[in-house]
Amino acid sequence: MSASIRPGRRRLLAAGAGVVASGTLPGCASLFDPVGPVPQPDGSPRRHAQPVPFSAARPDGRLPPGWEPYVLRRDRRPTRYEAVEADGGTVLRARAERAASGVQCELDHDVDAGRRFLRWRWRADTLADGADVSADELDDAPLRVVLAFGGNVATLPLRERSFFELVRTFTGKELPYATLMYVWDAVLPVGTVVRVPRTTRIRYVVAESGTKSLGRWNDYRRDVADDYRRAFSGEAPGHVTAVGLLTDSDDLGGMAEGWYGDIAFVD
Repeated sequence: MSASIRPGRRRLLAAGAGVVASGTLPGCASLFDPVGPVPQPDGSPRRHAQPVPFSAARPDGRLPPGWEPYVLRRDRRPTRYEAVEADGGTVLRARAERAASGVQCELDHDVDAGRRFLRWRWRADTLADGADVSADELDDAPLRVVLAFGGNVATLPLRERSFFELVRTFTGKELPYATLMYVWDAVLPVGTVVRVPRTTRIRYVVAESGTKSLGRWNDYRRDVADDYRRAFSGEAPGHVTAVGLLTDSDDLGGMAEGWYGDIAFVD
């Protein structure tokens, strides 16, 4: 394996953020029963205008239609995602036992044209001791909401294009032009932007911090266009091409559990 993509959460995310892996991970079919985007007449996948709501799904333990699994690395145990009933409605529960994988919903949304705010709710009961998303070998989090953005990769500097090519060689998949990830971190203040060393095209924004909000549902409303410009040095955001969720515990080797409610773009 290349030294540029050894284990470590940010390197794994760089190698896999936004990568859909329907059925390609060994054992994946035993965990998920995904229903992919409905094809267009030309055979291309239909992208949703909004993330498909979990509240409309059956609490039957399966991955809700419209959501698909994606993996960071095929040699890592997958996180289990399942639709369950909680607090009077259907939500998505994630359980990661020394695991790291996510789920994703294909989108086509222009945040600069309207509905630039992302609203979601989530819940975590514990945080891993020592977790810190700014430290490569401690980068576990019970909850993450990941946004993938489109753009012209050919306009990026040579260093970035070379990194994208390395990821494509390693995974067989294309990285999104840009990835913005909202995370719950144990120590960093809310609003902190975390930069990934090996690429300028992936940024974290800390949406929740510490233990004060553990054990209850928390609601968020973030200005995605503003967060994107702040994270990417004033750059205007392209269309959002996917929203993903990621609960992981492989760096510290423990157990992480989180619950996700509906996610939507709003005015």
